[in-house]
Amino acid sequence: MKKRTFYALLVIVLLVVASLSVAVYAYNSFSNVVNPGKKPLTVKPVGAPYEGKLYRIDFESYLTGDPFIDLNMTLRTTYDKITIIVGNPDFKGCSGMECALRKRTAMELGLMIGALYGVKPYIENIQKGANNTSALYRAAYEAMKNVKSDYLGMMQKINIGLGRIGNRKHLVIILIGPAEGATENRVFCPRQGVLVIEGTSEEALFVEVLTIKRLIGSAVK
Repeated sequence: MKKRTFYALLVIVLLVVASLSVAVYAYNSFSNVVNPGKKPLTVKPVGAPYEGKLYRIDFESYLTGDPFIDLNMTLRTTYDKITIIVGNPDFKGCSGMECALRKRTAMELGLMIGALYGVKPYIENIQKGANNTSALYRAAYEAMKNVKSDYLGMMQKINIGLGRIGNRKHLVIILIGPAEGATENRVFCPRQGVLVIEGTSEEALFVEVLTIKRLIGSAVK
């Protein structure tokens, strides 16, 4: 084998090993995002009644010391893009009660986020002289263009672990339910641009979204 060929193969092998190492590191980093592995600065439990049951939801703070400030700061910041991670790819195109509940949760969350995201373009267009109908249309268009849903596959985990999504410019909201290994009913922001909503049942996950909506004073009804 010629030296030039040997060195070319060596470079290719090193690049492959380096890429795999980055992927493994990013994948493990995702686990640290959804399971911070350290005590939160503060935990504030909230009792959320729903259809005759009372759900305890722990709002945890890892950023400011106040989980409700974390929540408002994270959701009301202006982002270029927002991604809602609905859950495992198994939920894509599935049927049944659990699927219906997860889809309902994702839809409720999407409506809330779309309304929040649309505030800035709505105000900007009103200030430019647009009428209310035109401004609302523009706000809805911006939300449809820049707010998307996705499923929790390997590439999504790697991108979150590397911080490609879930940063100051790209908000990611991750739904963690029974299918994804949820062990608690809790809501927390492990870093800027990331919101994790974890529920031990599909109904608990839905109630958590409703509670977040109430806490941030969303205009969505």
